[in-house]
Amino acid sequence: MNARTERTVPLPPMQRLAAEHLARSLRESVPVTIHGVVDAEALLELRARLAAERPAGPRITLTHLVVKAVAQALRSHAGLNATLKERTVTLHGAVHIGIAQALPDGHLVVPVLHDADCRDIDALATAAIDLAALAVAGKLRLPDVQGATFTVSNGGALASVRWTTPIIPLGQAAILGLGAVHEAPVAREGAVIVRRLLPTSLSFDHRFVNGVPAARFLDEVHQLIAEPQRIRLGADTEEEPPC
Repeated sequence: MNARTERTVPLPPMQRLAAEHLARSLRESVPVTIHGVVDAEALLELRARLAAERPAGPRITLTHLVVKAVAQALRSHAGLNATLKERTVTLHGAVHIGIAQALPDGHLVVPVLHDADCRDIDALATAAIDLAALAVAGKLRLPDVQGATFTVSNGGALASVRWTTPIIPLGQAAILGLGAVHEAPVAREGAVIVRRLLPTSLSFDHRFVNGVPAARFLDEVHQLIAEPQRIRLGADTEEEPPC
């Protein structure tokens, strides 16, 4: 076939459903995105240390560690772990985090890590890896993609991506987008040093989340990323509500 030949193809069912949900979300929500950048040097060092100390364990990625930090932060920012239906806001006690995943054919699915705050880092990584494999194989079940109370989308697989304006999943309060980790000069105590930085983009629905609470949540996520010794890598049972 000539490369300039025009073709018309129908949207696959999965893409059609995603298109309907995204379009409805944009019609009904009032999306605002705030952008930030955080020093990820210590978090990346933690990832490398976990890999070295536990070679037989699951391969823990930057996304897994950020999801763990997000789950911990959501425990103290209930307004971001919320959904809106008509005129009722539900502040969820459980933390169920959707992880946006691009498939080899270019389509997008969002498997859900249920009770992400109640899983230790190994269990969280194992569950995420298993869900990703099911997604690629086309074997996700309906419960695997339902019930998210917050979503994380990592566009940083492509080095040119810095900040995005992620679309909030229908009904959810917010979504956190991650950009590509990159080296950049940073001023520290009067000296300029090179650090690995992680860009972030938090889109939230201004109908029921205001700018200050959203910024405070993002600031706490940044603090956990910059100081990962504060991330509770075990199951988060230290605070109410208990798991």
